[in-house]
Amino acid sequence: MGEFRFYVDNLYLDWRHIATIAQAPLIHHIFISDFSFHIMIIQELEVVKSPDSRNEETISIFLKTAHGRVSSSVPSGKSRGKYEVSPWSSKGIDFSISFLKMLGVKLISSQISFKKFEDLEKAEKLVLEYDKSDNFSLLGGNALLALECAILRAMALEESSEVWQFLNPHAHVLPRPLGNCIGGGMHVKKDNRTDIQEFLVCPKTSHFYDSYFINLQAYKELKKSIVENDKSWNGELTDEKAMASSLPTDYILSMIEAAGETIKKKYKFEIECGVDVASSTFFDAKEKEYVYRNLPQRLDSEKQIAYISNLIKTHSLFYVEDPLHEDDFEGFAKLLKKVKNCLIVGDDLTATNIDRLKKAVDMKSINAMIIKPNQNGSLLRTKEVVDFAKANKIVPIISHRSGETSDSMIADLAVAWEIPFIKSGILGKERMAKLNRLMKIEREMAK
Repeated sequence: MGEFRFYVDNLYLDWRHIATIAQAPLIHHIFISDFSFHIMIIQELEVVKSPDSRNEETISIFLKTAHGRVSSSVPSGKSRGKYEVSPWSSKGIDFSISFLKMLGVKLISSQISFKKFEDLEKAEKLVLEYDKSDNFSLLGGNALLALECAILRAMALEESSEVWQFLNPHAHVLPRPLGNCIGGGMHVKKDNRTDIQEFLVCPKTSHFYDSYFINLQAYKELKKSIVENDKSWNGELTDEKAMASSLPTDYILSMIEAAGETIKKKYKFEIECGVDVASSTFFDAKEKEYVYRNLPQRLDSEKQIAYISNLIKTHSLFYVEDPLHEDDFEGFAKLLKKVKNCLIVGDDLTATNIDRLKKAVDMKSINAMIIKPNQNGSLLRTKEVVDFAKANKIVPIISHRSGETSDSMIADLAVAWEIPFIKSGILGKERMAKLNRLMKIEREMAK
């Protein structure tokens, strides 16, 4: 492990003191001078615990520069794939906070400057001096991501700019919102739940505000149908505020189709339908079977491909996420070859990981993929994945997590990086923070 020692306020610090920094006050006595305009230098950095939408622990970072104060917070997934980086240190979230505070002291004392997006590499190099693991097991991917998001916001503030404008002043297109309206799987605790984790709607509109409105109307129409047809439903919602129905898959998809017809008659907009199967969550690796409880049935890989293919054709699905388990690149490829006019989306399969994406491209496994920055913990790595996906005609879809915060960074990233879809839910303050942010950006673009 590298040596880490320096003096702040006449206090000697080295690696052995990291655990004590968690309770230390903010550093107020390092003075920054002689810096150039538009080059951001951190003056203060505070890290605190905060709750996510599941009331589980995450962190918030507050960062101060000469031009003001910014903050960031990071989400966490419930059904995390095994190829994601560690969200927190292997020693726990408190150690991640201690580590971040020590990094803050180093960034401040060294007067490390940030001017452009690529300068985030300075922070990553500092982290890699001490965390040499492949998956940020010492710091935690969520911790690094929170730091980078705060630094990015501070750089934009330095330019008196919004994050999306700072990254791409020529951006002019907003993503289409995929709204999770009915669900189950790992997003709900009750046993009587849908096997498929998310049932999604996506309006076909020219303006984001219209899409936002139509998703809300679709949710209302589907709620009427569930109240009428699912007598066991008591109002329970999933982690993402979708309705936790226990109705069969085909029945739910038929309800969404009917809601789409109602929406089309009322508002003259069409909606498309998709699903996040999250197959890894009910795949029996020992028996190599997908174990459905609602049907009930056990399917091997070939039967799973046939089953999903039939759902796509029967219900005209335009989007299917993780239809097979996270190591079945070959199965994904067979399904993609079998269907037409449908996005076959990798999430657990690709895990916002460049090496797994390259394998998926080589094997022709997918034509779309989920982008979750905290799957790899680095905005730089995430941008590399987005660029490689686009270069290889893989549709990127930026996504929230089930345990969300009100941080809206993914909305700005979607616009700046010209990502055509965003999964951000429909209801819940943490979901609506992203949607409201996109509506604000749409208004800013119209000026």
